[in-house]
Amino acid sequence: MAEAGGGAQAAGLLHQPAPAAAETVRGGGWAYSPALMIVASLFIAYHTAAVLLHSTPSGGLARKYGRAMNHYLRIGLYMRATANVQNWTMFAPNPHRNNVFVRVLVDDRNGKTWDAEHDLYGRRRYPYVIYDRLAKVNRRLGEQSHYHQPYAAWVCREWERTHGGEPAKRVRLVRLESKIPPPRVVYRASEAIRPSWTSIGFDPMRLPLARRELEVFECDLLPQGQLSPEIRARLGLPPAPAGHYKPLELETWWTRAEGRR
Repeated sequence: MAEAGGGAQAAGLLHQPAPAAAETVRGGGWAYSPALMIVASLFIAYHTAAVLLHSTPSGGLARKYGRAMNHYLRIGLYMRATANVQNWTMFAPNPHRNNVFVRVLVDDRNGKTWDAEHDLYGRRRYPYVIYDRLAKVNRRLGEQSHYHQPYAAWVCREWERTHGGEPAKRVRLVRLESKIPPPRVVYRASEAIRPSWTSIGFDPMRLPLARRELEVFECDLLPQGQLSPEIRARLGLPPAPAGHYKPLELETWWTRAEGRR
Protein backbone atom coordinates (compact mmCIF):
# COMPACT_ATOMS: atom_id res chain seq x y z
CA MET A 1 0.00 0.00 0.00
CA ALA A 2 2.86 2.33 0.78
CA GLU A 3 4.37 1.65 -2.62
CA ALA A 4 1.05 2.27 -4.37
CA GLY A 5 0.61 5.54 -2.49
CA GLY A 6 4.13 6.59 -3.39
CA GLY A 7 3.50 5.80 -7.05
CA ALA A 8 0.29 7.83 -7.11
CA GLN A 9 2.07 10.75 -5.49
CA ALA A 10 4.84 10.57 -8.06
CA ALA A 11 2.30 10.41 -10.89
CA GLY A 12 0.60 13.46 -9.49
CA LEU A 13 3.87 15.38 -9.47
CA LEU A 14 4.47 14.45 -13.08
CA HIS A 15 1.08 15.81 -14.13
CA GLN A 16 1.49 19.11 -12.28
CA PRO A 17 1.85 22.15 -14.57
CA ALA A 18 5.41 23.32 -15.10
CA PRO A 19 6.34 26.55 -13.33
CA ALA A 20 6.10 29.66 -15.48
CA ALA A 21 9.38 30.63 -17.12
CA ALA A 22 11.08 33.61 -15.58
CA GLU A 23 10.41 36.75 -17.53
CA THR A 24 13.37 38.02 -19.47
CA VAL A 25 14.74 41.21 -17.92
CA ARG A 26 14.96 43.79 -20.67
CA GLY A 27 17.23 46.79 -20.51
CA GLY A 28 15.34 49.86 -19.58
CA GLY A 29 16.70 53.37 -19.06
CA TRP A 30 20.07 54.97 -19.86
CA ALA A 31 23.51 53.83 -18.79
CA TYR A 32 24.24 57.23 -17.23
CA SER A 33 22.19 59.74 -15.36
CA PRO A 34 20.74 62.73 -17.23
CA ALA A 35 23.03 65.14 -15.38
CA LEU A 36 26.15 63.17 -16.36
CA MET A 37 25.00 62.97 -19.99
CA ILE A 38 24.50 66.73 -20.09
CA VAL A 39 27.97 67.37 -18.66
CA ALA A 40 29.60 64.92 -21.10
CA SER A 41 27.73 66.41 -24.06
CA LEU A 42 28.78 69.95 -23.10
CA PHE A 43 32.42 68.86 -22.79
CA ILE A 44 32.37 67.13 -26.19
CA ALA A 45 30.79 70.20 -27.78
CA TYR A 46 33.36 72.52 -26.14
CA HIS A 47 36.30 70.32 -27.16
CA THR A 48 35.05 70.07 -30.75
CA ALA A 49 34.57 73.84 -30.97
CA ALA A 50 38.01 74.44 -29.43
CA VAL A 51 39.80 72.13 -31.88
CA LEU A 52 37.99 73.60 -34.89
CA LEU A 53 38.65 77.18 -33.83
CA HIS A 54 42.28 76.49 -32.97
CA SER A 55 42.86 74.74 -36.30
CA THR A 56 41.27 77.56 -38.30
CA PRO A 57 43.58 80.35 -39.55
CA SER A 58 43.35 83.39 -37.32
CA GLY A 59 43.21 85.80 -40.24
CA GLY A 60 40.55 86.57 -42.80
CA LEU A 61 36.83 86.17 -42.12
CA ALA A 62 37.29 84.08 -38.99
CA ARG A 63 39.53 86.60 -37.27
CA LYS A 64 36.79 88.58 -35.50
CA TYR A 65 34.78 85.58 -34.34
CA GLY A 66 37.87 83.61 -33.41
CA ARG A 67 39.13 86.32 -31.07
CA ALA A 68 35.73 86.69 -29.41
CA MET A 69 35.32 82.96 -28.79
CA ASN A 70 38.89 82.65 -27.58
CA HIS A 71 38.30 85.50 -25.13
CA TYR A 72 35.11 84.14 -23.60
CA LEU A 73 35.79 80.40 -23.80
CA ARG A 74 39.53 80.51 -22.99
CA ILE A 75 40.26 78.14 -25.85
CA GLY A 76 43.94 78.99 -26.02
CA LEU A 77 44.41 78.16 -22.34
CA TYR A 78 42.51 74.89 -22.76
CA MET A 79 44.56 73.83 -25.78
CA ARG A 80 47.83 74.53 -23.98
CA ALA A 81 46.70 72.70 -20.84
CA THR A 82 45.77 69.61 -22.87
CA ALA A 83 48.92 69.77 -25.06
CA ASN A 84 46.90 70.15 -28.26
CA VAL A 85 48.59 73.30 -29.54
CA GLN A 86 49.18 73.37 -33.30
CA ASN A 87 50.88 76.13 -35.21
CA TRP A 88 49.91 76.95 -38.78
CA THR A 89 53.56 77.42 -39.71
CA MET A 90 53.69 73.64 -40.06
CA PHE A 91 51.65 74.06 -43.25
CA ALA A 92 53.77 76.86 -44.70
CA PRO A 93 53.23 77.06 -48.48
CA ASN A 94 56.75 78.14 -49.36
CA PRO A 95 59.01 75.22 -50.32
CA HIS A 96 62.55 74.69 -49.09
CA ARG A 97 65.28 76.52 -50.98
CA ASN A 98 68.11 74.30 -49.84
CA ASN A 99 68.71 70.67 -48.99
CA VAL A 100 69.92 70.24 -45.41
CA PHE A 101 71.33 67.02 -43.99
CA VAL A 102 73.18 66.31 -40.76
CA ARG A 103 75.73 63.54 -40.90
CA VAL A 104 76.05 61.75 -37.54
CA LEU A 105 79.56 60.44 -36.95
CA VAL A 106 80.51 58.27 -33.97
CA ASP A 107 84.11 57.86 -32.77
CA ASP A 108 84.66 54.60 -30.89
CA ARG A 109 87.24 53.87 -28.20
CA ASN A 110 89.71 52.56 -30.77
CA GLY A 111 89.85 55.84 -32.69
CA LYS A 112 87.74 54.65 -35.62
CA THR A 113 84.97 56.85 -37.02
CA TRP A 114 81.62 55.35 -37.99
CA ASP A 115 78.83 56.87 -40.02
CA ALA A 116 75.51 56.27 -38.22
CA GLU A 117 73.74 56.72 -41.59
CA HIS A 118 71.00 58.89 -40.13
CA ASP A 119 71.07 61.39 -42.99
CA LEU A 120 69.52 60.64 -46.36
CA TYR A 121 72.11 62.32 -48.58
CA GLY A 122 72.88 59.90 -51.39
CA ARG A 123 70.61 57.25 -49.86
CA ARG A 124 67.28 58.40 -51.27
CA ARG A 125 65.96 58.16 -54.81
CA TYR A 126 64.27 61.19 -56.32
CA PRO A 127 61.43 61.90 -56.73
CA TYR A 128 60.13 60.37 -53.50
CA VAL A 129 56.63 60.12 -52.05
CA ILE A 130 57.11 59.13 -48.40
CA TYR A 131 58.74 61.68 -46.07
CA ASP A 132 59.66 59.57 -43.06
CA ARG A 133 60.29 60.83 -39.55
CA LEU A 134 64.01 60.17 -39.65
CA ALA A 135 64.39 62.63 -42.51
CA LYS A 136 62.32 65.24 -40.67
CA VAL A 137 64.32 64.91 -37.45
CA ASN A 138 67.58 64.98 -39.38
CA ARG A 139 66.60 68.20 -41.13
CA ARG A 140 65.59 69.79 -37.82
CA LEU A 141 69.05 69.01 -36.47
CA GLY A 142 70.50 71.24 -39.15
CA GLU A 143 68.06 74.07 -38.50
CA GLN A 144 67.65 74.23 -34.71
CA SER A 145 70.59 73.75 -32.37
CA HIS A 146 68.59 72.92 -29.22
CA TYR A 147 68.03 69.43 -30.64
CA HIS A 148 71.74 68.66 -30.78
CA GLN A 149 72.46 67.67 -27.18
CA PRO A 150 69.48 65.33 -26.56
CA TYR A 151 69.96 63.73 -29.97
CA ALA A 152 73.67 63.15 -29.38
CA ALA A 153 72.86 61.67 -25.96
CA TRP A 154 70.48 59.23 -27.62
CA VAL A 155 73.15 58.26 -30.17
CA CYS A 156 75.62 57.59 -27.34
CA ARG A 157 73.11 55.41 -25.48
CA GLU A 158 72.13 53.55 -28.64
CA TRP A 159 75.77 52.83 -29.48
CA GLU A 160 76.34 51.53 -25.96
CA ARG A 161 73.23 49.35 -26.17
CA THR A 162 74.13 47.80 -29.51
CA HIS A 163 77.82 47.22 -28.75
CA GLY A 164 77.63 45.05 -25.65
CA GLY A 165 77.76 47.95 -23.20
CA GLU A 166 80.94 49.44 -24.66
CA PRO A 167 80.41 53.23 -24.72
CA ALA A 168 81.41 55.42 -27.64
CA LYS A 169 83.97 58.16 -27.26
CA ARG A 170 82.23 61.06 -28.97
CA VAL A 171 79.49 62.04 -31.42
CA ARG A 172 80.07 64.63 -34.13
CA LEU A 173 77.33 66.39 -36.07
CA VAL A 174 78.26 67.66 -39.55
CA ARG A 175 75.87 69.79 -41.57
CA LEU A 176 75.62 69.16 -45.32
CA GLU A 177 73.85 71.77 -47.43
CA SER A 178 73.20 72.26 -51.12
CA LYS A 179 71.30 75.13 -52.73
CA ILE A 180 68.25 74.22 -54.79
CA PRO A 181 68.47 76.08 -58.11
CA PRO A 182 65.43 78.20 -59.06
CA PRO A 183 63.32 77.14 -62.06
CA ARG A 184 64.81 79.72 -64.41
CA VAL A 185 68.27 78.31 -63.75
CA VAL A 186 67.13 74.72 -64.13
CA TYR A 187 65.53 75.44 -67.51
CA ARG A 188 68.80 76.82 -68.85
CA ALA A 189 71.00 74.41 -66.94
CA SER A 190 73.83 72.65 -68.59
CA GLU A 191 74.73 69.03 -68.15
CA ALA A 192 76.63 69.97 -65.01
CA ILE A 193 73.55 69.59 -62.81
CA ARG A 194 71.29 67.48 -65.03
CA PRO A 195 71.10 63.70 -64.60
CA SER A 196 71.61 63.30 -68.37
CA TRP A 197 71.61 65.52 -71.45
CA THR A 198 68.12 64.29 -72.42
CA SER A 199 66.44 64.92 -69.07
CA ILE A 200 64.74 68.02 -67.68
CA GLY A 201 65.47 69.18 -64.18
CA PHE A 202 68.54 68.70 -62.05
CA ASP A 203 70.34 65.93 -60.20
CA PRO A 204 70.52 66.76 -56.46
CA MET A 205 73.74 64.74 -56.17
CA ARG A 206 75.48 67.07 -58.65
CA LEU A 207 74.75 70.24 -56.71
CA PRO A 208 77.71 71.86 -54.92
CA LEU A 209 77.79 70.62 -51.32
CA ALA A 210 78.88 72.71 -48.34
CA ARG A 211 80.08 70.99 -45.18
CA ARG A 212 80.22 72.52 -41.71
CA GLU A 213 80.82 70.85 -38.36
CA LEU A 214 78.07 71.78 -35.92
CA GLU A 215 79.00 70.38 -32.52
CA VAL A 216 81.06 67.66 -30.87
CA PHE A 217 79.79 65.80 -27.80
CA GLU A 218 81.84 63.60 -25.50
CA CYS A 219 79.69 60.65 -24.47
CA ASP A 220 81.35 60.32 -21.05
CA LEU A 221 80.49 63.92 -20.15
CA LEU A 222 77.10 64.22 -21.82
CA PRO A 223 74.09 64.16 -19.44
CA GLN A 224 72.11 61.00 -20.14
CA GLY A 225 74.69 60.01 -22.73
CA GLN A 226 75.12 56.68 -20.97
CA LEU A 227 72.80 53.80 -20.17
CA SER A 228 71.53 53.89 -16.61
CA PRO A 229 72.42 50.98 -14.29
CA GLU A 230 68.80 49.82 -14.34
CA ILE A 231 68.67 49.66 -18.15
CA ARG A 232 72.04 47.88 -18.32
CA ALA A 233 70.78 45.26 -15.89
CA ARG A 234 67.54 44.88 -17.85
CA LEU A 235 69.47 44.35 -21.09
CA GLY A 236 71.85 41.87 -19.48
CA LEU A 237 74.90 44.12 -19.97
CA PRO A 238 77.83 44.10 -17.55
CA PRO A 239 77.76 46.79 -14.86
CA ALA A 240 79.45 50.06 -15.73
CA PRO A 241 82.16 51.61 -13.59
CA ALA A 242 81.09 53.82 -10.72
CA GLY A 243 80.22 57.33 -11.83
CA HIS A 244 79.69 56.29 -15.44
CA TYR A 245 76.06 57.39 -15.59
CA LYS A 246 75.47 61.15 -15.73
CA PRO A 247 71.77 61.79 -15.03
CA LEU A 248 69.99 64.80 -16.44
CA GLU A 249 69.04 67.29 -13.77
CA LEU A 250 65.65 68.71 -14.64
CA GLU A 251 64.48 72.02 -13.20
CA THR A 252 60.80 71.88 -12.28
CA TRP A 253 58.51 73.88 -10.04
CA TRP A 254 59.30 71.39 -7.28
CA THR A 255 63.08 71.78 -7.50
CA ARG A 256 62.74 75.58 -7.64
CA ALA A 257 60.50 75.58 -4.55
CA GLU A 258 62.92 73.31 -2.70
CA GLY A 259 65.81 75.55 -3.69
CA ARG A 260 64.08 78.63 -2.30
CA ARG A 261 63.18 76.75 0.86
